[in-house]
Amino acid sequence: MKVPKDIWKENPEILLSKAYEDNFEWCVSYVRKNSGTADNAADIFQESISIAWINLKEGKFQGDSENFNAYIRQVCKFKWINQLRSISNNKIILKEDLSDFEGKTDLDSVEQDSSQIDLLHASFSSIGEKCRDLLDKFYFKRESLATIAQQHNATEASVKTIKYRCMVRLRKAYLELSKGNE
Repeated sequence: MKVPKDIWKENPEILLSKAYEDNFEWCVSYVRKNSGTADNAADIFQESISIAWINLKEGKFQGDSENFNAYIRQVCKFKWINQLRSISNNKIILKEDLSDFEGKTDLDSVEQDSSQIDLLHASFSSIGEKCRDLLDKFYFKRESLATIAQQHNATEASVKTIKYRCMVRLRKAYLELSKGNE
């Protein structure tokens, strides 16, 4: 049976109740299996159901009730993965095969992303203090080139050139380390 585009208008309480009933315990189990608590799961589930509900209301989700349940579970998985990444600085190990995700990621790509991030950290560490400081200020602290130039008693153009050279060093270091790890 297809979910009508505006089912949320016809029976929102029933649909929402069914979504909670069908998916909440699954979310708690999934989060607990992957280094979380029941409280974490409740938060993740609430955010996920809200996202899924908004997308249903806006007509971005089309399908039957089983597809809606699968959609909610997929949102839960991605929300939890993102939270684990932020908690553990992108070093996560999940206890479930993620190959059933449609398109976005699977366990291999998560592991690959994690190893690429490790390589990037190692590359960043190898480029020298001045380059790290400049790139940190520009990319992570979001300082403008003009502000950085004032701090270093330099012109904005020279800071831009130095930033470019630092990025070249970073790319070179990254490529060298990635070739060494193959």
